[in-house]
Amino acid sequence: MIEQRYDDFLKTYMLCRTGFLFLAIGLVPAAFLQLLLVVGQLGDPRISFWIDQTRCLEWISTLTTWSTLIGTTLLWGRWDNTSWQRRTSLLMTMCLIDVAIWFLDLGDKQALGESAWFRSQFGHALGWAEFALLASLSGDFLTHLGLEQAEESAKSTRSLAASGAMIWLLLFCELANLRAGWPIRPNPQVQLQTKLLFLGAELISTICLIQVTALVVAALRQSDRQIREMAIEERDDELYTLPNEPDRRIEFATAAASDQSRTM
Repeated sequence: MIEQRYDDFLKTYMLCRTGFLFLAIGLVPAAFLQLLLVVGQLGDPRISFWIDQTRCLEWISTLTTWSTLIGTTLLWGRWDNTSWQRRTSLLMTMCLIDVAIWFLDLGDKQALGESAWFRSQFGHALGWAEFALLASLSGDFLTHLGLEQAEESAKSTRSLAASGAMIWLLLFCELANLRAGWPIRPNPQVQLQTKLLFLGAELISTICLIQVTALVVAALRQSDRQIREMAIEERDDELYTLPNEPDRRIEFATAAASDQSRTM
């Protein structure tokens, strides 16, 4: 019974590692591309022109959309904790909405539809909430594995995402032509303060994306390390445990169960 419990924890860690791997596959290229876009906006516009010509934005958008959905699906249901279940369910719902937006954009590549602008803004709004949820899940998982400092990093990322969401809301109110009816369309006149708000939102979004990516990559590395340590311990126990000696896996299963209820 205890061995089955130990194997359940090992399988859970392996699925979590695969989930964070897919999240990293989607987030790392997106963070690199976002950094290039900000550099192009602040410095050399040729970078933005090169990105448009090579269609990197479209490819990486597709990769990020589907990789985050797969990664979140693998994390969903891995732990019995109610908070973990609620956050992964909410994140997976947002990822499904991102997939729906991706399909709509696929049918309107030139963004000529009446709802194209509002659809893009709605995707940006979801992005801030996804930043907070990814940081929260990664931070809790790292804390569960013994990295106490990850909790503070996750909190700072969530706070930054909340600040960015407020700036984005102000930007949306400045950009949207709310008097034109539905669907909401952009205001043809853009003032100087609107451009500054846009630049501020882009900078905060880039920082949040980099921080979330760092947390996800750290969770991936720590889960892989935990799995390798468990495999080594299991092999050593099989070689050196005497018939009447208690199995160390009993201690691990008990400790892991208590850590799960305490940290998640």
